[in-house]
Order: sequence, then C-alpha cells, then structure tokens
Amino acid sequence: MNLIIGGNGGLGLAITEELLSTGKAVKATYHRSNDALTRLKGPLLTMAQFDIKNGRDLNQLLKGVKTVYFCLNVPYQDWYTVMPQALKELTQSLNSSQKLVFPGNVYGYGKFQYIPVDENHPKAALTKKGKLRNQLEDTLKNQSVSQGFRYVIPRYPDYYGPNVTNRVFGPIFTGALKAKTISWPGKLSVPHDLVYIRDAAKAAVLLAESGESGEWHVSGAGAIEGQQFLNMVQDEAGSPRKSRTLPGWAVGLAGIVDKEAKEFHELLYEFQYPLILNENKFTKRFPTYTATPHVAAVKETLKWFQANRK
Repeated sequence: MNLIIGGNGGLGLAITEELLSTGKAVKATYHRSNDALTRLKGPLLTMAQFDIKNGRDLNQLLKGVKTVYFCLNVPYQDWYTVMPQALKELTQSLNSSQKLVFPGNVYGYGKFQYIPVDENHPKAALTKKGKLRNQLEDTLKNQSVSQGFRYVIPRYPDYYGPNVTNRVFGPIFTGALKAKTISWPGKLSVPHDLVYIRDAAKAAVLLAESGESGEWHVSGAGAIEGQQFLNMVQDEAGSPRKSRTLPGWAVGLAGIVDKEAKEFHELLYEFQYPLILNENKFTKRFPTYTATPHVAAVKETLKWFQANRK
C-alpha cells in the first residue's frame, strides 16, 4: 500500500495517477479540498481528509503502508511553521519496514557554484526557504538512522503540468488560453531546466520501487529559455506571442500586500542565472526512463487547463 500525503496537489496527484496506472493501491490524503482527487476513479484509490498535526490519524493512516510520498503543499509563508512539525511527526512514526519519498527542490544549494549541478553541490543556501529545506533534509536523514526506515529524495527544478496552478506556471497557461500577455520571472534569455509533473511522478515511483536511497537529480526534457517556453505555450494555445519579464521590483512591490509574493521574491535569483541539473546518476540507473518533450508536455498541460477552466 502507498500513502500520498498531499494527494490533491500537483505532484501528489501525479504520483497517485502514476501508481494507479500500474495497478498499485493508494491512500491519498487532502487537507481542505479534494477537487482534483475526485476526478480519479477506481477501487484502488482511497481518499482521506487529514491534518498531519493529528498524530492519532497519522498512525491509523500508516497501517499497512510500505511507501509514503510526502507531497504536502502549503503556501510559502506557512512553510516555517507547518513543514518542520509535519516532517517530525511523520518520521517519528515510521519503522524499518517502511520507506519515505521526500521530493526535493534546488533551494538548498543557493546560487549555483557550477553548472550543470550534480548531487554533490554544496548546500550553501542563504535564503530562509533554502536553509529550511536543508534543515528538513537533515531531520529526515537523522530520523532515518534512528527509526531505521529508508528514504529517497528525487530533486527537481521547477515543474509544470496538469494541476500545477502555482503563481508562476498557472498564470502562464491560463493567460495563453485567454490570449493575454504572459509573464516570466527574471531574465527571458536564461536557460532553465523544467520538469513535466507526470515525468517527476514517474521518476519518484521508479526510485521508490527500485530499492535505492539518497538524493537523485531529475532534470526534465532539457533546459529551455524562458522566452522559448512562453512562445511554445502561446503557439500551442493558438494565441499571439505576447510576453514580458516580471522584474524583481514588481514582485517586491506586490510583496507589500501579498505574503506569498514576498516569500517568492527571495527565490528570483533562480531565474536570473542558468539553472541546469546533471541527472547522469538517475539516467544511468534507469536507462529506459525518457522525459516527455516540452512540446508534448505543453499540449497536455493546456488541455488540462482548458478542461478545468473556471
């Protein structure tokens, strides 16, 4: 049995779909909304409303579970209060017969010291969220030793795809469908790795079921400049190429009244410099894995946003 904590979010839903497609049983949790999960059907899926701060509910959910995917998704401004406690509660409840998949990002590296970045890059973050990610991963590793469970961290760049509605990629796809001018944070000419959410899910499941542990980079279908990506989205949507860069001062100004914009501001450096990961370790271990080309992934993403327009 597989448990997805945060199954209604972008990656949680994609992992749920990936597991169900291969005949695996899944418990998927949600906190407030289960809108995305209700679109899935079949006897292998169980949905459960869940607040991870309730230890009794957690122990009940973990019964019979072999693999836990921690896909809890909360607003940036809530990371500092929610994520450390959530991970602590979970890891203290795991045992040596269980494994934990903890999807990661690149925040903990800080500004890249070399490119492409491999798994040995220093964890040199200067931002609050980068330091927090490193703290969370340290907690995970320490708890793995004391509790005896296995863990794996698939580390991704930014991802996009169905049900990914964050403040960067949601407006890109909805804006393209409405023939609006769409924005890219930072420099439009900088190459940036992007991973399609369904590829990210497939990689997470491969790692979970392989017996591997530790950290693994999964980079996507190849680095692409922001301008190229926006052009591709608008071309596939049949809308005119109208795009702009979202300057740092505008994000900073928005942060005066918008807490999430304020938190995002400290991550803008990732869009000012090339963001390219080295995934040789992963591709050598899983030679049959292939990433979905960006054009095909963009088409599928637009189709999802079109079908789920509000």
